[in-house]
Order: sequence, then C-alpha cells, then structure tokens
Amino acid sequence: MMVVIRNRTTRNAFTKSDDRKNMLMTLLGQNSAEKSGDSLNVILLRRVNETLFRIKYVFVADNLFDLVKRLAIPLVFVIVVEAINLKFLHFPSVPIAIVLTPLSYIFWYKLLLKKRKKVFEVDFTESISSINGAISAGRTFLQAMDDYSRNNSNKLAKEFGIITRRLNFGDSPEVVFLDSWKVYPYKEYYFFIVAILLNINSGGRLREVLGKLQRSLANNTAMESKMQTLTSEMRMASKITGAIPFIFLILLKFISEDNFNFIFEDPRGNILLYYLLGSVGVGTLIIKLLMRKI
Repeated sequence: MMVVIRNRTTRNAFTKSDDRKNMLMTLLGQNSAEKSGDSLNVILLRRVNETLFRIKYVFVADNLFDLVKRLAIPLVFVIVVEAINLKFLHFPSVPIAIVLTPLSYIFWYKLLLKKRKKVFEVDFTESISSINGAISAGRTFLQAMDDYSRNNSNKLAKEFGIITRRLNFGDSPEVVFLDSWKVYPYKEYYFFIVAILLNINSGGRLREVLGKLQRSLANNTAMESKMQTLTSEMRMASKITGAIPFIFLILLKFISEDNFNFIFEDPRGNILLYYLLGSVGVGTLIIKLLMRKI
C-alpha cells in the first residue's frame, strides 16, 4: 500500500500543472507558488488569469490575417450550419446558435492546442539536439540557446531569445524559466527547465542530462506513433459508429418527414431522441475512457 500510494502521488504531481510548479519551486528551495493562506477569490482569479493566458497563446498569431482567420473560422462554421438548418432542417435557430457557438470555439481551441503541441514537439527535439551539440563543442548553455535563437525562426527560438536576453539583463533564472513554462506548459519542457535550474543552482553534467532527455523524447515520439497506428482502426470505427445515428436522423427528414416530425414534435418521439443522444454520449465517453488507459 505504501508503494502504491507513493507511486500515485508522484504520478499526480508530475501530471498536474499546479503541482509541477509547486514541486519545481520546492526543488529549487523557493516558496510554493500558491500560498495556502490565499483566499478563494484570489485562487480563482489566479486560475482564470492562467487559463486566459493559455488561450491567448493558442489563438495569437504572427500576423493580423492569421489572427482574424483563427477567430473567424468557428463563427463561419456556425453561420454555415444555420444556413443549412434554415434551408432544409428548420430547427429553432436561436438555441442552435447559443449551443453551437461556444462548442465550435472549444473544439477549434482543442484543434489549435493539439497542433501547437505537435509543432512544439518537433521544434523542441530539434532545439535539444542543437543545444546539446553546441555544449559538446565547448559553448556555454546560454551561448547555445542564443545561437539556436539566432539561427532559427520558429516560435520556440523566439522564446529562447527572450530567455537569453532576460538572463543577460540579470533577471532571476527561476522567474525567467517559470514565465517561459507558462508559454509552453508541457511536461517535456518542464523536465528541461528542471534540469537547467538544478544545474545552475547545484551544478552537474548538463550535456549528459540533455542527451538523456533527447533520447527520451525520441522514444516517446516513436511510442506515440506506434500507439496511434495500433488504435487507428478502433478510433475510426468509433467515430463512424457515433455519426451513423445522426446521419440517418438527417436523412429521415428527406425520406419520411412524418417520422422526423414525430421524433422532434411528439412527446413520445422525444423519448427516442433523448435515447439517441444519451446512448451516443455514453458510448463516446466510455470509448474515450478506454483510449486513455492505453
């Protein structure tokens, strides 16, 4: 039981962002990032600010056109759905707009977040290889980060450039890297920051640590690709199975309009509609829970 509790506590500490921050500050001998004496309003306000900070970095683009495109795509999707509804389905438009608008933005945010994570993984693996090679050649860590930021134009290189400039100006390394971790709140970047800060505070063989981190990133990428390949058939089958009832429901509008109206207008038909939504929702939730265990 002691081993199980210890493993669970360690796993939870390394999977939650707030616990990662507190553990990082503990490793560095600093005070906890969130004081236990803070009021509930202060904690909620801090959480809201952190959430808005993450959303901002997902939607913010390098130019105005990309920013407008990212903000307008969900709205265009809602307008297209409303046009199709008014032309063919004749559902109530206001409830659809009220429900579909936030859902479309949440779904779009999840897609952008996933895309940003993939771009980060590619750039981060490349940056670790470049920095480790520069350190092996005799450059210091700060010089290696500056070289990478000057020779590359991706967003991670810009972030490394901000880190090097702030460190050269004399800012505290703990504050600089914690601010950087807010921009990229991923576990790979977290371990990278821990290795750097521990090396700054207590010394160590940074080249060997970065080499192990690089090999770990490569192994994780290969494992994730293998898992995606092995589960692709099941994931596609679940999506098709979940979409079939809704496709037939839309086809019912054109095949048998009386039955379609019975489902949406008659109280007895509403039971079938609720059963459809409930069964598909429960099935999707079960499949997602099963997929998370893989």
